[in-house]
Amino acid sequence: MQQTLEQAKQQYAGEWIAFLVKEESDDVSKIEGEVIAHARDRRDLHKELRERGVNSVYVTYAGPLIKPGYATMFLCSSD
Repeated sequence: MQQTLEQAKQQYAGEWIAFLVKEESDDVSKIEGEVIAHARDRRDLHKELRERGVNSVYVTYAGPLIKPGYATMFLCSSD
């Protein structure tokens, strides 16, 4: 079923999704395609994609990567 990337993220909230892009757009909210696999665990998703021989797909997480209430800090060096 073809849908926008945003619709797919809403449908599979909290899961990793493999999204096959069918129509590109400069506006991210208008990118259309199809979810070909999804899983709560990223390793399970990648295992399924390897088993199916899929190697050209957009993989993304449909939710916040950092839990609410937590923060992330990145160290930068100016060597």
